[in-house]
Amino acid sequence: MIDSVKTLTVADAVVEKILEQISTGKLAWGQQLPAQRELAKMLNVGVSSAREALQILQAMGFIEVKRGQGTFITENSSEPLLKSISHSIYQDTSTQDLMEAREVLDTGLAVLAAKKAGASDISRMEKYLDIMAVNFNSDPNLSAKSDMDFHIALAHSVDNPILEKFSYAIRYLYEKFIGEIAHTAKGVQLHKDVLTAIKSENPLGARDSMIDLLKHTRKVYLEDHYKKERL
Repeated sequence: MIDSVKTLTVADAVVEKILEQISTGKLAWGQQLPAQRELAKMLNVGVSSAREALQILQAMGFIEVKRGQGTFITENSSEPLLKSISHSIYQDTSTQDLMEAREVLDTGLAVLAAKKAGASDISRMEKYLDIMAVNFNSDPNLSAKSDMDFHIALAHSVDNPILEKFSYAIRYLYEKFIGEIAHTAKGVQLHKDVLTAIKSENPLGARDSMIDLLKHTRKVYLEDHYKKERL
């Protein structure tokens, strides 16, 4: 059985508290937050935990730092709300849950992309796939980013804002809480198979190729996970 992705830290608890106050209206969009030391005192946590929580919230798009003015809750937008959903789901989920959710979503996206993707969508996916293929050995970070960009472009190609937003939320969870999954030559080829089926307007082929890709991704992750556990 695969354990939960991560245990809750003090900084995560602070993040959850602030997100809860945003969702209930106790903190309003555009409202200024207390300084780090004051915030730490109010929440009875260390300054370092408060600082880390604010860094997380800034990365999530919930707060912004205005030079010479302070830290403010950002104006309302769908992207931070999606990340809030992702962050809340993460607290009660497991790697198994996350991978299953991605498998359901991405196979469906592949089918729709084969029916709906336009020339510009395909060109965008080809660009990211080329970067991935060239860099998976020499620059794993760039390759991982291109992988993420490929799947975001895939979601964009189906012209369905709801599916695109859910896909973004899943990517956020993967990027933040599972981390990078090592790329291999086989993984790159499986991405190419998905794109080939999409270009050929072959929904069943795109679905099957995506299933093969996600099975491979799961296998690589589990092998790496168990290898680290044995160290």
